[in-house]
Amino acid sequence: MTAPTAPVLPSPSQSPWPRRLRTTRRALFIGVLILGGILMMVPFFWMITTSLKTRAEVFAVSPTILPTQPRWENYAEMWNALPFAAFFVNSVKLAALNTIGQVISCSMAAYAFAVLRFRFRGPLFGLLLATLIIPFQVVLVPNFILYRMLPHPFSTSGNWIGTQEPLWVGAFLGGAFGTFLLRQFFLSIPRELADAARVDGANPWQIYRRIYLPLAKPALATLAIFTFMWTWNDFINPIIYLRDVNSFTLTAGLSLFQGQFVGKWPLLMAGALVSVIPMIILFIIAQRQFVRGIAMTGIKG
Repeated sequence: MTAPTAPVLPSPSQSPWPRRLRTTRRALFIGVLILGGILMMVPFFWMITTSLKTRAEVFAVSPTILPTQPRWENYAEMWNALPFAAFFVNSVKLAALNTIGQVISCSMAAYAFAVLRFRFRGPLFGLLLATLIIPFQVVLVPNFILYRMLPHPFSTSGNWIGTQEPLWVGAFLGGAFGTFLLRQFFLSIPRELADAARVDGANPWQIYRRIYLPLAKPALATLAIFTFMWTWNDFINPIIYLRDVNSFTLTAGLSLFQGQFVGKWPLLMAGALVSVIPMIILFIIAQRQFVRGIAMTGIKG
């Protein structure tokens, strides 16, 4: 008579429970992300629907989610109420100038702090980073006084107040955030590339232009998107320095529109939607470079 054999138990690796647990966790994680994305899209959806409503539908006691009859003429009425075409051109101009200035000046400064060797490099970089903790409101009045004292040959007031120069000239003088961002990326590039180019007779400018800039495209794209977005959404500086309505940006123009056309929320939401669309298009076009630059830049020591 043979002895009974013990039942063979499945090994932990063959158990279906860990796989099911991972699948459940992944499904919950994806569900939370989808729910968060929907919640973040609710204000944008409300802005679109409001821009197509009438004033009666906006102020109705029982508000409606969708307009009964979309009023596309709200966009034409908004566009013609104030010189929004000039506002749009001014915003594009200032955002482009600030982006170009920041990319050029910050990349040069970052290259100097990351690659070149000079006295007091460490203390100077620490001093530059210390400026990040200074609130914007602290330097607002000193900058205004500085621009008021500087002579301007083409301004009717004789100084820079009332012109667009205070809104973009400073971008060509560098910035602490952009310099830090690009320096962290430059430090991740092997120094052997620069040493090999130096042995072949390349000077620092050629190394910067032909080696570091082509390899830093993701970080440069990240800085360009950040700068374009900050300049496009800037509200305080245009209000302080600009005087002529035709020189206003979209943010200043929307503020003026809200003050002159009180209660016309459909037209105001139409203007806000027009101001948001370029940022959405920019992010969609440069999304891959933006995410790659953030991933490769922010964790370098």
